[in-house]
Amino acid sequence: MVHFIKRENSDLFKNRLFRFIFKNRKFVFLLRIVVAFLFFYAIFMGFYDSSKDNIFTTAIFWGIFWPFFIVTTLPIFGRIFCGICPHGFLGKYITGYGLKRSMPKWLKNRFIGVMLLFLGWWGIYYAFPGIYRTPLGTAMLFGIMTVVAFLFYYLYKDMDYCKYICPIGTPLRGFGKLSFTWFSSYNSACAECKTFDCAKACPYGLSPFNFNKKNSMEDCTLCMECTHACEAINFRVVKPGHAIYKKFKTVKAEVWAYILILAAIPITMAFHHGLGRSNIADRMIWVKTADLFKSFIDFGPVDPAGLFAFLYATLFTVAAVAAGMWSASKILEKDFNTVFYTLGYAFAPLFLLASMGHALEYFFTGNSARIVEGLAWGFGMHIDVAPIAERGDRWLQVFHLFRWIAVAWALYILYRRMAYIDAPKIRKIVAYPFAAMLILFFIGINIYRDYVIDTYGRKARNGHGSHGGSHAAAIYKQKVDVPKIEVGLDDPVWLGDHMPRPAGVRYGERGMRAGMHRGRNGIPSRKVYLLGGDLSRPACVTDAPGTFYIVDTDNRAQMVEPKESGCISVSFKMPNNGYYKVYYVDEGHQGERRHVRVAKYEFKRFDHSRERYDREKMMAKTVDSVPFDILRLRPADETFYSRPVTGDTVRFKVLLHGDPVKGADVTLTTQFGWNKMVTTDKNGIASFTLIKDYYPEWKKFDKRFRERFIVEAKYTDNGTLYRVTQSDIYGRSKSEYQSSAYGLLLTVLLLIVIGGGIALYRYRTNRPFKEVVIKDDK
Repeated sequence: MVHFIKRENSDLFKNRLFRFIFKNRKFVFLLRIVVAFLFFYAIFMGFYDSSKDNIFTTAIFWGIFWPFFIVTTLPIFGRIFCGICPHGFLGKYITGYGLKRSMPKWLKNRFIGVMLLFLGWWGIYYAFPGIYRTPLGTAMLFGIMTVVAFLFYYLYKDMDYCKYICPIGTPLRGFGKLSFTWFSSYNSACAECKTFDCAKACPYGLSPFNFNKKNSMEDCTLCMECTHACEAINFRVVKPGHAIYKKFKTVKAEVWAYILILAAIPITMAFHHGLGRSNIADRMIWVKTADLFKSFIDFGPVDPAGLFAFLYATLFTVAAVAAGMWSASKILEKDFNTVFYTLGYAFAPLFLLASMGHALEYFFTGNSARIVEGLAWGFGMHIDVAPIAERGDRWLQVFHLFRWIAVAWALYILYRRMAYIDAPKIRKIVAYPFAAMLILFFIGINIYRDYVIDTYGRKARNGHGSHGGSHAAAIYKQKVDVPKIEVGLDDPVWLGDHMPRPAGVRYGERGMRAGMHRGRNGIPSRKVYLLGGDLSRPACVTDAPGTFYIVDTDNRAQMVEPKESGCISVSFKMPNNGYYKVYYVDEGHQGERRHVRVAKYEFKRFDHSRERYDREKMMAKTVDSVPFDILRLRPADETFYSRPVTGDTVRFKVLLHGDPVKGADVTLTTQFGWNKMVTTDKNGIASFTLIKDYYPEWKKFDKRFRERFIVEAKYTDNGTLYRVTQSDIYGRSKSEYQSSAYGLLLTVLLLIVIGGGIALYRYRTNRPFKEVVIKDDK
């Protein structure tokens, strides 16, 4: 046993902070207690409150543990999660009191854990997409896993559950080879060791002093038990993928874990969540197969498209790697298994880095807020937190590079591991592209997905549109009439995408929105209604003698006929990104005065493709068909993602026959009755600040609430009264609901750092560090 040793600069244990984090028994024990508490409390809450209000359970398992903590720490510290895993933490004590039997040989099969992850986790996820998104489904999954784990710990010795049965045990062992830390011992100190205290202390029956010799950390979970038995243990910073470049005993299940997880996550998601959400999804083979089988099989709750996307992704992935490695083995004149399992380690980065990039982007754009809100809910608090970043922020593009870094790294690993194939150089050169066929397939899938999204666009998600459809259906089911109103030429009308609320039909305060729908050709369409009356209680206009115009993204106007059944409405298709406009123009005389009345609706369509926001194309423009118009002037920083919120200044320009109008009266009226009138300046511009007038009870506050408002401009010229209306919505500013959670968190972290600094100072003052090597007496 070594009590003191001079550590290398690369050894993390030389640094007092890392030594405290990884080796301090009290700190590590407390950390494991906290993690175990969160783990079991989340399971309990999943059963106790299985409603959608419970955002705590899903935040813990699908926000913190996976994908954020596991995926992001694996390339850095390796299997560090296993060191604090509640199963392993408690399993050590259960094994100590258990039967300590040897696990049967048929159970000592790493493929059991790999297939549990592949089929039991991801297969079910795609076939039943909603099952793990609910608190109850999540609690059942991890509850069953916990019972099974504890049973195996009680029956068998050496923590064999973690090695063979745990769904993430073998995959984390394999992916841990990519980390840039290495756990082993100082060979010089171990050369004459006779006590083997580190091996005796290991609950997994491993020998850390052999890790360097074997170029493998084997099933080490970084529990750090051996570090308390001997000071010769080190935890070094090494080059990324330090171990994977060396020759070691290959494990077949590790290679298959790389392949199957790549198929289950990046490839299947590219199929189902990428190509499957494009405007040509119906052309994809898995969608066609699903439609074929649905014609004679009732799938019930199963999502056939997701299921077949998973099956096809697996088929194509396995076929690519098998065909490529078989061809390479023939060219190299070597046994297929030798080539397959020697070179198969090159596939490790493809999933890990691609998923790491996705996990980090997801963390900044939404997961961070869900974690904070979920933790708060779990402990009886209600906190609304805004995401750290918004979708569309340019700096987030850096995370998209991770998959291409993964490709480059995989190709380099393949090149390095070719050295362990005994074959002529020319044969290796010829065999290389065949051995890399899975990597090339991964490249092709990513390029094709990006091409499809850029070219054909992404389907609009149902979102509020689905709610609008269900509310509209409620009208016909209950056979009630929508409110209607007769209007004269001097009464304002406007165009909106909310069908008026009929008496007796109740729904959310967001109203009945027509939303965005898709035809059979995949092109989205929208429906708007001609409305009158009060904005808070609108009604359908009964008579529309005027003319309707649809204006596309290229500012081309087309006259259309409205549908007059139920509520007068017009529908229009939106094949391209940009602004679409609908005008209703009505002219007539009332007494001696001539009236020109215009109602305008404007909608910005964006399908989340990579099409650039063209400021020239998006500029507010009028059309010759409309004599009196009002334009919302775009802010300089507007993008596809921009939405007006409380506190924003909105600017409108009034035009008469295309020319700015000075002295027009412009009035902005909100849904809750606030209004303000402004007179246009010499440039025809009027400005308003969107006020905060949404004051529900705090528990009913909805940060996603969108408040409607109408802008109306009036102007009299040569005895003609011109008036134009435009309706729009605005949301809540972050200042209305964003809490001080981040500030409190930073304060707590600062206190921890200060307290840690004081403790470290006292520790160094009372216990001077000595670099002395003491050997046991023989």
